[in-house]
Amino acid sequence: MLIKNSGEQGPVVAALFQRIADDLTMISGSAVEVSGVTLEERFDRPAGGGGVHVSFRFDVDSGGSASQGALLLPVAEAIALGSKLMMADDAQVAELQRAARIDGRLREAVLEVGAFVSGALQSALTHCGARAVSVSSGGCQGVPAAVRPKLRYEEGAPLLVSRAAFSVGSAKAVEAILVLPAAAVLTPA
Repeated sequence: MLIKNSGEQGPVVAALFQRIADDLTMISGSAVEVSGVTLEERFDRPAGGGGVHVSFRFDVDSGGSASQGALLLPVAEAIALGSKLMMADDAQVAELQRAARIDGRLREAVLEVGAFVSGALQSALTHCGARAVSVSSGGCQGVPAAVRPKLRYEEGAPLLVSRAAFSVGSAKAVEAILVLPAAAVLTPA
């Protein structure tokens, strides 16, 4: 994985993205790949482009300071992961993606994917030495194209925004965006 404009946080963010991919591979039974990881510091929430996204939000408590971050995935990939968690075959996944509705059992499965994302972040941050950080699932939200996800976030506070090519199984890679409160990665052990 290549981290561009990384500074000291680059290896940590690369480890976070890889741990998310590894855990999602484990639960979905399909290879989840990330590549071309980039990192930038921003002072506003980024928006996903090109269609509806699912914001897998996570709550971050770092030394008593609470904030939120998110993993933004296009809705088709969120549906694929939730469907695979429900043990759907490729034809069923494609049918659910065409319907583009997340409700019923699929909604519960997508929420469970969010819990796995939060757990992966917690494990990776602990492994990287950020032991004073606690991460838990903050639910999911559908986000229209070019709209910033709703997060508990003070505008102007630093965020680490990482983007990567993300693919589930043999599907074409899409852009995933990982939005982290800077304090979550910079908090010492």
